[in-house]
Amino acid sequence: MSDSDIVKDFLVESYENLDRLDRDLVGLEKNPQDKDALAGVFRTIHTIKGTCGFLGFNKLEKVAHVGENLLTRLRDGQLILNPEITTALLGMVDAVRQMLKEIESTGQDGEADYPELRENLTRLQTPAAGSVAVVPSLPAAPLTPKPIAVPEAPVAAAAKEILRALEAPAPATPVDSPAPSRGKGDASQRKPTRGKIGGLLVERGVVQAADVVRALEEQERGDRRRLGEILVALGLAKPEDVLAAQQVLEAKPRETATPETIRVGVNLLDKLMTLVGELVLARNQLLQFANSIENPGLHAVSQRMDLIATELQEEVMKTRMQPIGNIWGQFPRTVRDVALGCHKEVAIEMEGKETELDKTIIEAIKDPLTHLVRNSVETPDSPRLS
Repeated sequence: MSDSDIVKDFLVESYENLDRLDRDLVGLEKNPQDKDALAGVFRTIHTIKGTCGFLGFNKLEKVAHVGENLLTRLRDGQLILNPEITTALLGMVDAVRQMLKEIESTGQDGEADYPELRENLTRLQTPAAGSVAVVPSLPAAPLTPKPIAVPEAPVAAAAKEILRALEAPAPATPVDSPAPSRGKGDASQRKPTRGKIGGLLVERGVVQAADVVRALEEQERGDRRRLGEILVALGLAKPEDVLAAQQVLEAKPRETATPETIRVGVNLLDKLMTLVGELVLARNQLLQFANSIENPGLHAVSQRMDLIATELQEEVMKTRMQPIGNIWGQFPRTVRDVALGCHKEVAIEMEGKETELDKTIIEAIKDPLTHLVRNSVETPDSPRLS
């Protein structure tokens, strides 16, 4: 893959990530305690920042880095998301989107490095600027940490295997239950997964994978406490974070299956549609010819051809269908921005977002729908008298 192809893939993925950031940040403003959503926002901007550094887009990386620092404090519970912080983070999203457009048109991330935005994001990292997080303590007996000894060679080797297992998909294996008694050399048998408490804490950014390995080693030494209790006792995790993760696990099982999809260019789909159209014309000619002569074998083949061509045409047409919710995702951000400018409190409710339309129609109605939504917010509550 050439550098230009890498940049194109980066742009496509980043635009999608920014649209998701718009939705997630507006949703977080209504529910700032949603740590899963906050962790998702952090991972998204972290991915953009990391790729920018790899591709050499330094100005974009600077903007994303400052936003990531603010998100780190929010994720760690040192700050609570408020409207001012949300507005600043959405401003960062707009700046990143503008720099992506510069990359798309010129190959560079532009001249602007947004010093005022970066300064504002830095200022909001102080507790004086944002709301200080106050979290309830975990209703449990205090845990006394134990001294940690340097692991022996077999345990260290097993710990590395556990670390690899934590960072890669693995069969579901409980890690939050008390450890059964076994020798130190069997530590590799306890492979944590993302679906249990250790993997969930790592996924949320509460602890590092190495911290989970350290707690597992304590269990291998005979510590009968649960993994979360050990992490708290060692000072590696906060009680409220462990409790929140445990509640998530008890609420519903985590889905591990990922949809099997690939990215296909629209030009390729258009060409496929054209070929299917030609196939349908050929099918019609074959049916007309088969009906003009008495040949049972030809009739059977033409009928089979008719069924296959019809089904193929329907399936190919589905590839261009998209849920209308794809363009509705921007409306909460639009409503928020316009409502702030008009000093109004406006909520938007959307129904039927799963309705599918052709991609061409989706693109054609996007701007008119956005205009209607903006007008609905900007229009005065009562008509003005002329």
